[in-house]
Amino acid sequence: MYSKIIFFTWLIAITFLSLVDYSSIGGLDFTKDFGSGFWLHIIGYFIAGALYYFAFGNKHQRFVLIIFITLFLLGVLFEIAQLYVPHRTFNPNDIIANGLGLAGVYLCHQVIGRKQIKA
Repeated sequence: MYSKIIFFTWLIAITFLSLVDYSSIGGLDFTKDFGSGFWLHIIGYFIAGALYYFAFGNKHQRFVLIIFITLFLLGVLFEIAQLYVPHRTFNPNDIIANGLGLAGVYLCHQVIGRKQIKA
């Protein structure tokens, strides 16, 4: 139950950080600490994918792929929406990073799953 709440809370946080102009709020410049928003996108979407696995499991591989594609398309939608948010910019590299984060967690889960089967 709590894992589902955490998953949806994370999605709300990604939505907020993607669609809100927080430039006027002091101390919220994440790129200063990480050097690039690219890594923040990879980490954010990797965590979203991992939280999905914790919340809903891996019952049907096809369904997992549909959810991950949906998460990716949500990221694309957020990037397009940033064209209309003041002080935010569309960046195709962020879309690539979102996909890399989701692909990374998917591949990690596949490798871990195969090792558990062999054990």
